[in-house]
Amino acid sequence: MRLPAHLQYLYKSMTPRYPKWQPGDPKHRIFFPQFWMRIVRPEENRPLRPNIVRFECHIEMTKNDIKQYLEKIYKIETLDITTLIKQGKENRHPVTSEIIDPDPDRKYAYVFLKNETFPFPDLWRGRLPSDDLVKDEKRMTTAVEKQKALTIHRPGLSTWFR
Repeated sequence: MRLPAHLQYLYKSMTPRYPKWQPGDPKHRIFFPQFWMRIVRPEENRPLRPNIVRFECHIEMTKNDIKQYLEKIYKIETLDITTLIKQGKENRHPVTSEIIDPDPDRKYAYVFLKNETFPFPDLWRGRLPSDDLVKDEKRMTTAVEKQKALTIHRPGLSTWFR
């Protein structure tokens, strides 16, 4: 679904430059952060322990920002946080080999929970979303075949006229 330019998902929108806190500087007062985090299902070939949760977060977030975000907003106690930055794919021009529209880099945070476990919820309840797509595709093909059967006796007409 494509949104208008003034309505964007928070994780796709640009954030203003955030000055990093240095020792000796006054504390920044931020009432609602411009950063974002979203929970991500663990990779298929890398299952996680039950007390580890994987998040995709804003590229400028530090480990301390992630910890404060989870503790202050969601009241989740954390033991440790490990971050990983994955480089985005570079799309190259087929003739000149120039980089065209590279995908942005992504930052992942693996959060170790203190006294909790997090089983990822089964959103589809054992079904896959592709099952519904297969049913819809079969229904569409039968409808097209019925339409072709109705117009088979009119040879010579182009398909747009039928």
